[in-house]
Amino acid sequence: MFLHQVDPDPIPDPDDNSTTVSTAVATPPETVASESVDSKPSSASIPWPGSTFIIRSISSGRVITLLDGQIVLSPPGGRGSIHWVCVETKGWLGFQNLASGRFLGHDKKGRLSCSGERHQGWENFCARGRPEGGYVLLMTHWERLWQVGMCIEQGVEKLEKTGGSDGVVWEFIKV
Repeated sequence: MFLHQVDPDPIPDPDDNSTTVSTAVATPPETVASESVDSKPSSASIPWPGSTFIIRSISSGRVITLLDGQIVLSPPGGRGSIHWVCVETKGWLGFQNLASGRFLGHDKKGRLSCSGERHQGWENFCARGRPEGGYVLLMTHWERLWQVGMCIEQGVEKLEKTGGSDGVVWEFIKV
């Protein structure tokens, strides 16, 4: 079986003097990325190794922040370190904090932490795109993938891996 593909941008023949008719097709509105929570055009990107990102919750606008040795959700522009270098090890994504050099992962209770010196099993992530936009972050839990969700601990928004479907939807803003 052969699949026929048409090049959307054919290379023009320099000896051809004919007029080219444009056959461009408009992108359906359901495939256009939605705007961010502050109604400005989104500058979200696909999480990709070798790039640095700010990881922002689409619903709250808060960002994953390393603050005083803890991972919290905080407003952009506050205290703490919000830049995460995306790396890849054995096919898994990892996020290394630019300031500390440590890796985002989870502790024994499933709370997100930033203490790993190397990208290993507890620092493995998978970013799954959602049809309506954004990504859910998934972490391994034995043979399963659990979503990264929010919890409140002593009045502070923190993150944890959760077995339910109440994960946070994220956007990755390339810096």
